[in-house]
Parts: sequence; structure tokens; C-alpha cells
Amino acid sequence: METLNLKQLSDDRAALQTAGDLEAMRAIMHDSFRYVDSSGRQFDKETFLDQFVDPASVQWITQETVTFDETVKGEIAVVQLLLEERFILGTNAYEGRFWALHLYIKENEEWLWQGGQATMIHET
Repeated sequence: METLNLKQLSDDRAALQTAGDLEAMRAIMHDSFRYVDSSGRQFDKETFLDQFVDPASVQWITQETVTFDETVKGEIAVVQLLLEERFILGTNAYEGRFWALHLYIKENEEWLWQGGQATMIHET
């Protein structure tokens, strides 16, 4: 049952992020959210929303989940994803595969996105 719930939450997160839905994204993110992007930059909840969700900052073309794997231990879930992404950030276009590690925490029977880290995959 958890797999279906977390997979759906992960899919919903991607859909909300690429749609630029700031309020809905804010609702599924934990208040102590932390994220490190593939360039090593660190973000809290509001700076992540500003940089990677707000349509004034980012134009998402696509974010597709290639692989999804989860480990659930009580109230904590670790989700490993391989994402194919295309987006425009400022004046720069980005396209590539990213391995992402997302952490979720369960509070009051609801899973919230706690944060994570992304690494660009250089394919040869």
C-alpha cells in the first residue's frame, strides 16, 4: 500500500512542480524542507519554490520519472528516482538525466516531502 501512496505522491509532486502550482507544492512540503541541487546549491522550502516551481523563474518542459524505488521505515521514506528533465531557468536551458534521492516524512498520517538531493547523470 505504501508503494502506491508514495509513487502517487511523487507523481503528484512532479505534476505540481512542472505546472508551477506554488500553493499546492507548499502544502506537500515539510516546513523543514531542505534540498541540494545538482550544482551543490542548498535550498529551503521557500527558496526551492522560488527557484524550481515559480513560473516567473523556471519554465518546465518536462520532468519524467524513469525509475522509482522506495524504502519505508516507519514514518520515514527514502525514494530513489531517475528523472529525465527539460527546463529553462533564467536564460539557460537544461536537459538531462538526474538521479534524485527524495526523503518523505509521515506526520499525522500524511506523507510530506522533506527534501532531497539531485545529481546529473553524465552518459557516455
